[in-house]
Amino acid sequence: MNTNDIKLWSNISFKTKCYRKNFDLVTENENIITECAGSISELKISEGKTPFIIGEYSFSVWNIELSKMLNIDINKIIRKYSIENTYLELASIIEDELIDTSKYKKIVLVHSLILRPEFRKHGITEEFIEFLYRDYYNENTLILALVKPFQDNPIDNDYYSNQKLVRSPIKIGDAEVQETIPASVYYSLKDLYDKNDIEFNEYKLFAVASKCGFTRIGETHLFDFLPENTIKRLKEKNNVQK
Repeated sequence: MNTNDIKLWSNISFKTKCYRKNFDLVTENENIITECAGSISELKISEGKTPFIIGEYSFSVWNIELSKMLNIDINKIIRKYSIENTYLELASIIEDELIDTSKYKKIVLVHSLILRPEFRKHGITEEFIEFLYRDYYNENTLILALVKPFQDNPIDNDYYSNQKLVRSPIKIGDAEVQETIPASVYYSLKDLYDKNDIEFNEYKLFAVASKCGFTRIGETHLFDFLPENTIKRLKEKNNVQK
């Protein structure tokens, strides 16, 4: 493990906001779903500075156990959500019997993860997966991730390119102020758009997913998480700390 990366990881923080409804709002039986969105920040406590946002993510938690108790057809809800890539592909693998949702009490679906360019090769993705493992993984929970080039995901592409703004600290003289920056600029999305070799872009993402312990399901962009790589990494980090 790289010493500089370990120092970086020690200052990484995950801040997640989760939205839950006890009553349906838009879709019937959507109250079994918890929607989560969060940011990854590099803390600057020792410098007395504001945390620096280096990435963002989103995922959903589906309470399968509750859906069974209420006799809810989980597949029917998934089909209603299939305008989104994650659910479209999830519906496909269920139809092809590549997974059986009834075996689990919860399903965690990772929809997106975006990082600033300078943080993309320093183990931050592995740190994110470790965060998910710590908070959500057990033998009754299925963790799936949509592994697809950002520019090929229409919903995320539109959101980060045309809607999302990021507040970032900048220094003016001796003072630190917050500046609002379009996410497309903040995350250097133009660099991703310029990489138009779809097959190569997918290959790189698939390699990262595999390193993090994910296995591709069929020919889809959904990957199934197995914890062995994360557990090994946790033990290695623990030994380094000693």
